[in-house]
Amino acid sequence: METQRPEKDMMLFDFSSGSSSEMNSLNSWHEVSDTVRQPGMSKAVLSLQVTQLFRRAVMFAMINPQPNGAGFAGVKTTMPSLSSTASHASSTGLKLRVRGQGQLKHWKVVMKYNGQSDYDYEHKFELKTSDRQFEIVHLPFSDFGAFKWGRKIEGVPPLELKKIGSFGFQTFGGVYDDFKQQGTGSLEIDYVSLY
Repeated sequence: METQRPEKDMMLFDFSSGSSSEMNSLNSWHEVSDTVRQPGMSKAVLSLQVTQLFRRAVMFAMINPQPNGAGFAGVKTTMPSLSSTASHASSTGLKLRVRGQGQLKHWKVVMKYNGQSDYDYEHKFELKTSDRQFEIVHLPFSDFGAFKWGRKIEGVPPLELKKIGSFGFQTFGGVYDDFKQQGTGSLEIDYVSLY
């Protein structure tokens, strides 16, 4: 199991470093949950956990889905500025060091282009909440799909990293999936990097 921050990967969000800029950047994250719609009842909060031994971000979520599984809870922020150098040009995906706990084991990364409101790019992942270990999750950019309100959209160009304006994490009820989930859970985040 990889425990150290990767040296060769470009960090997007490093909550384990303890730098003042990362701690302050938590203020730029805000909730994006289904309460934007009248029947929505889900909730998400992002908090910084700091102890004498470690620090990380923790997203606490509660999914109260509709009977068909519709429901989501998440947080998002502005995508960090990527330099114009080639340092990220050869990147093929995102690497997350995360741990899931509680009843919610299905999560996703959601990215949206600057000025784009029609759809976003998403990649779902499942965590092993039973063994309580941190996991390294690789999300290839080629596997991100375009979605609108949880439904996949076909015929959309593939994700272009340089156009991304916002980045977020969500958990969801599973309205268009072959599973449903509800209840409470947490996503502990050490870092998100490009690989």
